[in-house]
Amino acid sequence: MSRLWQRIVRVTVSGPGGSATFDGTQAPEAGLKIGFSVSKSLGSAQNTGTVTITNLSKSRRNKLGEEYDKLELQVGYKDKGPSLLLTGAIRDASHTKDSPDIVSTIEVGDGDKGVNKGKASKTFKAGTKPKEIVDYLVKQMPDVEMGKTKGLDDLPAYKRPVTVFGHAFRELNELGRHHLFYWSIQNGKFEAVKNDQHLGDAVLVSQETGLIGVAEPTDKGVKFKMLIDTRIMPGRLVDVRSDFLDSNSGRDKRKSDDGGGKFRVATANFSGDSRDAPFFVEVEAHRVQGEKVQK
Repeated sequence: MSRLWQRIVRVTVSGPGGSATFDGTQAPEAGLKIGFSVSKSLGSAQNTGTVTITNLSKSRRNKLGEEYDKLELQVGYKDKGPSLLLTGAIRDASHTKDSPDIVSTIEVGDGDKGVNKGKASKTFKAGTKPKEIVDYLVKQMPDVEMGKTKGLDDLPAYKRPVTVFGHAFRELNELGRHHLFYWSIQNGKFEAVKNDQHLGDAVLVSQETGLIGVAEPTDKGVKFKMLIDTRIMPGRLVDVRSDFLDSNSGRDKRKSDDGGGKFRVATANFSGDSRDAPFFVEVEAHRVQGEKVQK
């Protein structure tokens, strides 16, 4: 197992003014002080993030939100290297003086352009499958690519013509409600999954992989905190092996970590800093039994 130490926090901004990368790597010498908080969810509410960078040059600060209008945040550890946590449009940039430092705060929205500017206007004939309409709507959303989906291909065809008109995201919301699937934008990619299914890619959660304390059972599944692992994403599985009793599933995990338990991630809230203590992800996930998510 790779050691989860010597954290890396890397921010790249880009736009009409070119691009710049700011490095918060701890070793061999301490880089910039970069903090972040990122919220991700399974539903269509946009993923968002806040990034703070201390003591950027004046010329760099002046470009944020204007000549630099996009941001990419990568985090990780020395042994594993960084991986993408968040990418999106810069919504706002502000600067405050905390003597003697100047702190730049950058607000980011994942999929902003696609949500705000994606428009649809088309009538589909009878016999069209919902997946075809989803594909069309995603193509109308600028800067959004098709990502992983599960269960959409199995949805039955419409018996009557269907018209979509207006904002593409609203039409996707309506389709999701009618056909019982979740959709979201994850790092610029459209993802969708049926209410009782998952997108696989189980991440092991245990003391050995960075679990902090013990997982706590909830009415729908489990919640836990662990050291940041960017593979933990909404819709994916986590295999939780912790010292707790999951009474609703009837599985006693107090006897051994080998008991385990599969859950689909519903929300994941990341917080970290290139220098200070926090570097965690807090997760809520729903129980999976027999490959189906339990309601």
